[in-house]
Amino acid sequence: MNQFFRSWVFWLMFIIVSISFTRCANIVPPSGGPRDSLPPVLLQVTPRDSTLHFHSKKVYFIFDEYVELDNVNDKLIVSPTLKRPPIVTAKLHTVTLEIKDTLVANTTYTFNFADAIRDINERNIVQDFQYVVSTGDYLDSLQVTGHLIDAENGKVDSNVAVMLYRDLTDSIVSKEKPVYYAKTRADGSFRFKNIAPGAYKIFALKEEDRDLQYNQPTEQIAFVEAPLVLKESNVAGVNMLLFMETDSTIKPPPEPIDSTDLQQEDEEKKKKKLPKLTATASLEGGMQELPKPLKITFSLPLRNLDSNRVILGEDSAYNPVTFTNTMDSTKTQWTIGYPWKEGTPYRLIIPNDGPTDTAGQHLARADTIRFRTKKVSDYSIFALTELNISDSTKSAINDSSMHYVVQLVQDKTVKYSGTVVNGKWSQRFITPGEYEVRLLLDTNGNGKWDRGKYYTKPRKQPERVIVIEKINLKANWTLPKKISI
Repeated sequence: MNQFFRSWVFWLMFIIVSISFTRCANIVPPSGGPRDSLPPVLLQVTPRDSTLHFHSKKVYFIFDEYVELDNVNDKLIVSPTLKRPPIVTAKLHTVTLEIKDTLVANTTYTFNFADAIRDINERNIVQDFQYVVSTGDYLDSLQVTGHLIDAENGKVDSNVAVMLYRDLTDSIVSKEKPVYYAKTRADGSFRFKNIAPGAYKIFALKEEDRDLQYNQPTEQIAFVEAPLVLKESNVAGVNMLLFMETDSTIKPPPEPIDSTDLQQEDEEKKKKKLPKLTATASLEGGMQELPKPLKITFSLPLRNLDSNRVILGEDSAYNPVTFTNTMDSTKTQWTIGYPWKEGTPYRLIIPNDGPTDTAGQHLARADTIRFRTKKVSDYSIFALTELNISDSTKSAINDSSMHYVVQLVQDKTVKYSGTVVNGKWSQRFITPGEYEVRLLLDTNGNGKWDRGKYYTKPRKQPERVIVIEKINLKANWTLPKKISI
C-alpha cells in the first residue's frame, strides 16, 4: 500500500514539474544570421576550362549553392559566333551548357555569360563569368580593347554590340554575322579576349532586333576606317563614335494622293461637321520671351492669311507697330518677329476673317491676345571667358581647322549654342535653370552637330561632342566659366 502511494506521489510530482517548465519556457525563433552577400563559387567544370582538343557537346558547371539563370539567351556571348545558339539550363547547383552547333577545328571559343548566373536566395551575381576552350593545339590569346561614346551627346552607351569581321568589305556588316562580338559595359568600354591573329574590320551596332546585321539607317552605328591588324601584340585604345546615319525624327514625305481620293475626302468632310478654326499663342504664363518671336498656332491648315489686317499694339495705349511675319510649310504655324521692349504690355488683334482655312472657314470671332514681355532681370547670362585646349588634344583633332561650339543643353535639347571666337563666347537671355555644358568639335564650321556617313561616299566620322559639366543658372545672374580640354 505504501509502495503504491509513493509511486502515485512520484508521478504526480513529475507531471506538475513538467507543466511548470513548459509554461516558463520562452520559444525563440532561430536567428537567420548575416545576409549572404557572396556570389556562388564554381567548384567544378567538366570538361575543364582551357581544355585543348575540345569536342564535347555538353559542359557542366557545379557551384557551391543553388543557382539560377537571368536572361541568359541575351547575355551569353559566344566568340567566334555560332549559327545555332547553345542551350543553357540550371538545376540545383549545376548549370549545363549544351552546344548545338559544330565547332570549327583549330579554333579558340569563348563562352561569356556576363552576369547571367546568380544564386537563388539573395540573387548574388557571378560577375564576368566565362569559359574558354580550343578545338586545336593551343589557345588564342590576343585582345582588343576600346571605348565607345555617343557622338551627339558625349555620353557613354552600354550594351552596344561591337563586332569583328575577317571580311574587310563595307557591306559585310549587312550580310553576315561577325566572327567575334562583345558588348560595351556601363562605362562604354569593350574588350575582346582570346582572338586569333589576323586583320579585322571593327563595327559597332545598337539595334532592337538583335540580328547583328546593319539593315536600317535609323540604327546607331560606329566604325573605324582602317582594319585592326593583330599579330603578336594586343590592340588597345580603339575609340569609336556612335551615331545614326538618318535622323529618325524626320518623317518621309507623304505619298501622292489620287485626285479621285481627294474628291471622296472632300465629300466626306461635307458630310461631317468640321472642327472650328482657332488660334493659340505660344506664351508661358502670358509672358513673351524677349529675344524670341511670337508664335501663333492655328488648329487647321490655312489657305490664306491677311496679315495686313492684323494689329500689334505696344505699351498701355497699344500703339500700333510694324512687325514681320512668316508662315511655316504646314500652314499652321505663324511667326511674328518684333524687337520687344522689356516689361511692356502688348495686344495682338486678329480679325475673324483675317485667316481662312482650306475648307473656307474663318475664326468664330475676332481674337485678341494680350501678353507682357519679360524683363532683362528675369534672365541669366553665361560667359565663356577662356578656352584651353592641350597640345596633345590639338594634334589629335587637327586643331588648325577646328571650330568650337558651346552648347547649353536642357532635357536632351540644345537650348542655346554659339561658336567660340578667340577663346570667348557669351549668351544673354537664358531662361534660369539647370543646364549641361557641352563643347562641339565643329569640323565644317556650320555651328551645329553633323552625323557621320558609312554607306554614303565619301565615308566620314560624325562630329564629336564633349560633356564639360552641369551648371545652375539663376535669374539676374552672370556665370563666367573657363573650359579646359
